[in-house]
Amino acid sequence: MRTFWTFLTSTGLVTLVVLTLAACGTGSARKCEEALTAAATSVQNVVGAEFTCKRSFGNPSQKGSVTIAGSTETEVSAVMEDVLRAFAASPDLDDASVVYVDFANEDGSISVIEQLVGFNGTPSIGDIREHYGITPD
Repeated sequence: MRTFWTFLTSTGLVTLVVLTLAACGTGSARKCEEALTAAATSVQNVVGAEFTCKRSFGNPSQKGSVTIAGSTETEVSAVMEDVLRAFAASPDLDDASVVYVDFANEDGSISVIEQLVGFNGTPSIGDIREHYGITPD
């Protein structure tokens, strides 16, 4: 055990664990949720947005839902794309964050996914910024 402890302290892993745990407080999760909600609700035709951010060691998670006013897949997709652009423009969101979002209209009859606007799977914030050529202020 002594050798393992020596390895951990010599490589700085103990410091990493301590710093990571300190950043996992409710304040950072709340800031994440507020930043995602603010970005999403800044888009016209978004009628609601809810996000949950969890910061736990080795398992960060950002999930949410965005409710969109729209009666066709084209309308809902266009608003989803505007929300993605708003995420990209937010300086409060980290490039590495991957946000799993359900995008749907008010009655839930139309759901859209990021692949409709050119992404291969769920993109990170950095992927969205690169895709649209957006650098946050």
